[in-house]
Amino acid sequence: MNENKIAIIGLGSLIEVFRIFGLDVYPVRNPDEAYEIYMSLSEKEYSLIIVLESVAGKIVENLKGKGKIPLILPDTFSNRKMGEELLRDMAEKALGIDIISEGEGYYGRKNS
Repeated sequence: MNENKIAIIGLGSLIEVFRIFGLDVYPVRNPDEAYEIYMSLSEKEYSLIIVLESVAGKIVENLKGKGKIPLILPDTFSNRKMGEELLRDMAEKALGIDIISEGEGYYGRKNS
C-alpha cells in the first residue's frame, strides 16, 4: 500500500478542488458509477479512499459487514449522515454499546 495515495469519488462539481491537495479525483454521475470505480480502486494501492455521501449508497449497501468501507464524507447533496451511522455501527460492534448516541449523555445532558 502506498501511504501517500488518497482517492476521492464523488460528483465532479464537488471534488475537483481536491486535486489541489494531491488527491486522485474520480468524478461520477451516480451511485452505480461510484460503485464500479470504488471496486476497481480497491484493487489498486491507496491508503485511503474517500466517497462523497451523495454517491456512496451502493458501495455501503454492497460492502457493509464485508470488510473495508471507504471514508464517507457528507456533501451538499445529501443529509443522510451515512458516515456517522457507519461509525456508530462499528463502535457499537466493537464496544458493545452505542457511544455516539444523541440525547442524554455528557454533551447532550440537560441541566436540571
